[in-house]
Amino acid sequence: MRANHNSFPVSQIQGRKVVGEEILKEIADHTTSYSGLVSDMSIYEPHLECHDLSPTIKHFYEHTTEYRLFASVKWYRWFKPLAMLYRFFSRRILQINLPLSRKPVEMTGDIISVNEHMDGRLQPRAWVRKVNGEVCFVALYSWHKKGDRTYMNIGLPLPFSTMTGILELNQYGKSLQLSSRKKRTSTADTGTYLSTKNKQFSLPIDEEFFVEQVGEGSLKAQHEMRIFFIPFLTIDYMIRHKVVME
Repeated sequence: MRANHNSFPVSQIQGRKVVGEEILKEIADHTTSYSGLVSDMSIYEPHLECHDLSPTIKHFYEHTTEYRLFASVKWYRWFKPLAMLYRFFSRRILQINLPLSRKPVEMTGDIISVNEHMDGRLQPRAWVRKVNGEVCFVALYSWHKKGDRTYMNIGLPLPFSTMTGILELNQYGKSLQLSSRKKRTSTADTGTYLSTKNKQFSLPIDEEFFVEQVGEGSLKAQHEMRIFFIPFLTIDYMIRHKVVME
């Protein structure tokens, strides 16, 4: 579905035939340094009450590089033939390049500052994740505000385009939910979008994260993705602070 191209900021950074770490050579900002996906979680108030949120969740988002990430990827059986076909291409473009096996793997990576002028959004930074040294994600994190709601704004460069996930954050006790699901009557920015040079489309894909603390310096997160409201991918994460693991 065609979407309004000007309703919210979209990363202007698009990939070429290969994304991977190559794109960072052009967009990195060497004058700024970030250690987390956000600089301060308080930007998401009042829908988050940071004083009551799990301190480990808050610390993880503000100091992401201090944590180790272990993932178990589950492709739903009905989607697995398509996942195998997609894997053929994702290993070549080095983007959204997920394993087919459910065997737990460690995702390593770093936070790279991104040139704000090139990206066009506020305080952008790239979270580069790898499995066994091979890039699986290059995600460009930022945020934008509309009304009294602040959204997490994530761009994934693809060949000659950008996929954007707009997520709203909601608190459940001390746990955190991040969701791109748009309600039928909602005017919220949430959703998944594909942008080319001159056009933007709304995709029939939504994602939801649920993050909770399970011990000192330890988090558990589940990432579920749906297409036409049908689940096709679930990733279970264990996230542990490096000092606690030592």
